[in-house]
Amino acid sequence: MGVEYQMGFFLNRASWAMSRYLKSHLRAHGLKEVSVGFIGVLLALAQRDGLRLTELGQTVSLEKSTMTGLIDRMERARLVRRRSSPNDRRAFRICMTERGRMIAPEVQRVLKQAYRELTRGMNAEELEQVRASLVQLIRNAYRRERSRRKKP
Repeated sequence: MGVEYQMGFFLNRASWAMSRYLKSHLRAHGLKEVSVGFIGVLLALAQRDGLRLTELGQTVSLEKSTMTGLIDRMERARLVRRRSSPNDRRAFRICMTERGRMIAPEVQRVLKQAYRELTRGMNAEELEQVRASLVQLIRNAYRRERSRRKKP
């Protein structure tokens, strides 16, 4: 089997291994209420709190249906809350709670430390090549998906 077929396996395995490691790393640092799926949203809101669900979804590259469930779970963990938009009663904004604001810097610190450990032995050039390759793979996948949707 060619490398192009193995790539999907390795991407899936790397994602699984990283998620598992991050989960244990967060717990080891007392952040057990933070699931790996929460990280992107939490850090995006730490930079720009009060985004609408669609804006937040675009920021973290998640579909609206995925975002709804994720925000529900983050609300149950008391990390975020929905607030009605003053301009549109049908819309709402996602805001960090006091707890969310308090732990976001620690999550960022722990994440940075975990990524340093996970990328040990890789130099900056190798890391940039991996990043660039993954970005291109994602772009290609989205482009192909969009072009298939347009065809009858």
